[in-house]
Amino acid sequence: MIAISRLLLVMMTVMLLTGCWNRIEINDVGIVTAIGLDLVERDQILLSLQVAVPSKLGPTGASSGGKEKGTFVVSGTGATVSEAYRNIQYKLSRRIFFSQSRVLLIGNDLAKRGISHIIDFHTRYQEPRINSFIMFTKGRASTIIKSAPNFESVSSEETKELARLGVGLEVTVMDFLNMLLTEGLEPVAPQFTLESREVKLKNKSNKTQAINGAAVFNKDKLAGWMDKGEVRGVLWVRNEMKEGVITIKIPTEKGGGNVSFELVNSKTKIIPRYQKGVVKLTVQVTSEMNVIENDSKLELMEQTVLEGLQQKIEKQINERIQLAVDIAQKKYQSDIFGFGQAIYKKYPKEWNTQYKNRWEQEFPDVDVSINSEVTVRRIGLTK
Repeated sequence: MIAISRLLLVMMTVMLLTGCWNRIEINDVGIVTAIGLDLVERDQILLSLQVAVPSKLGPTGASSGGKEKGTFVVSGTGATVSEAYRNIQYKLSRRIFFSQSRVLLIGNDLAKRGISHIIDFHTRYQEPRINSFIMFTKGRASTIIKSAPNFESVSSEETKELARLGVGLEVTVMDFLNMLLTEGLEPVAPQFTLESREVKLKNKSNKTQAINGAAVFNKDKLAGWMDKGEVRGVLWVRNEMKEGVITIKIPTEKGGGNVSFELVNSKTKIIPRYQKGVVKLTVQVTSEMNVIENDSKLELMEQTVLEGLQQKIEKQINERIQLAVDIAQKKYQSDIFGFGQAIYKKYPKEWNTQYKNRWEQEFPDVDVSINSEVTVRRIGLTK
């Protein structure tokens, strides 16, 4: 809501400062806040636009007690995105204005067919922002675009902030394009769903947006999905793990209970080694943790106890990474980690002569070892 209000203020200010030959009046534009794309019958693209209602976003709209929506959704179909966009324009009295859209959501069926033409539209046409967050859903994008917000008057603001939290992948249209164009790297992006706000409540009015895994691609086509647990391993390998909690369950013979650790800092390196015509990879992870909860009977002040917990954390990180690597290699054959790019940077000659044109065949069988080192910095003062 704040971002949209600021936009209106800036646009009005700019109009006063510029000449009138090409000015755009605020009352003449429909400000798009989110874009949804789906594949429908006869291979048509369904374009759904979430459009802001300026009068409902300011103090006047807020005074109504939140009963009036700050946006509405309008949709149209076409053989291409631009054709669908033009068909929508025929039924809107204001010119569609894409420049403030920060969310691009794509449905399952369209993603499976391929989305290079979607990225092409976003990078070729001057209005849509290439720093918009790109996301995918197993259902229809139009359903999520229509969802009601919890905190904001515009649901796309919540979608954007959810993507920025660091609890999952954070991918922009430009990031996705770079992954498409980079040798030895395949695209991956967050999966969005609608889930119940409260446990065991299934009514439709209780739904809220949630990051629920990731979409894995082979080139520009959707290969499949990873769940939230599997994506944690992807974040570790890609050096994108910003925050997280790891809980160690203590055996009954040692008193039982759990000890939870919060991630403070983490760094990952992908180290290729080329020997005797074969490349091997090591994923080296170094992490710092703090104890944030302890309901066990362990004395954390004892060095041997702390070292034992650190080893258990290292084992858990290794298992999470191994799970993600196995799925990417064996199930999807998609190098979403950039292993090929790491080989190219260290061994460019070997990459160009031996792996570049065969990486899709080589990647599923490449040897990957994982080595995690964890240091617990703070254990707290409570015994």
